[in-house]
Amino acid sequence: MNAKEFNKKYPVGSGFIYQPNKILRGGKVVRTVAAAGDFNQGVIVEISLEPWFANIKALTPAG
Repeated sequence: MNAKEFNKKYPVGSGFIYQPNKILRGGKVVRTVAAAGDFNQGVIVEISLEPWFANIKALTPAG
């Protein structure tokens, strides 16, 4: 999914579970605070908690 598709599907303020390592259970509940952007490392979005920016592959929709 590219940034345009992500932004269309999940508006700013959408809730996610941040899991940088999918093998480990659990994660932080976060919200997006800005639109996602395409970068060399993948699609990156600003989130409400540290590390402040996350690859969308580390986000699982909450709810």
